[in-house]
Amino acid sequence: MQSTVSMSSSDKPSSATSASIADWAQVNIAVWAAQGRIDERAVPLAGFARLVEEAVTDVGDAQVHVVLSAQERDASKGAGEPIAKQVWLRIEAQTYVPLTCQRCLSPVATELVVSQDLRFVSSEDQAAFEDEEAEEDVLALELVLDVQALIEDELIMAMPVVPMHSDCQPEGWQASEPLIEDKPNPFAGLATLKKVQ
Repeated sequence: MQSTVSMSSSDKPSSATSASIADWAQVNIAVWAAQGRIDERAVPLAGFARLVEEAVTDVGDAQVHVVLSAQERDASKGAGEPIAKQVWLRIEAQTYVPLTCQRCLSPVATELVVSQDLRFVSSEDQAAFEDEEAEEDVLALELVLDVQALIEDELIMAMPVVPMHSDCQPEGWQASEPLIEDKPNPFAGLATLKKVQ
């Protein structure tokens, strides 16, 4: 059975603290997974300090839209062995961060989109071993997990190396001239002459 935690319009006072992400800093992810918990909310971008450091202008009241889905999945085992449960967490997040356009050097609202599966195993050594070949991220299961930091990590990794406007023209910018002009083929006349002969 899934336990859904979301905020209805009546649960959302105007103050930023109403959408606090402090409760994501200490999560027992194993309990979440056992409950099949889904947590969906919009939270202030200002609450992600490392991400805000990358912004070139004030983020104001910008929001990060987050959906967290925790669940238990059966782990593959050999014949005759008991079926083990593995803890999984899917992080989906979307926001806009003002970054510097590398073409015109003015701020550009850059969309960051995250959809990442995390699988938790019993030890750091096992996580390091399995993470090399797994499509999902593999982490060691901790009693208390900082989910807020995980969300922020994923958003930072989603930032483009070269942020740019889709279309902008810096001051003094001109379209570059073709490096090679189209010239008539010197052998075109020869081909015509052969046909006449």
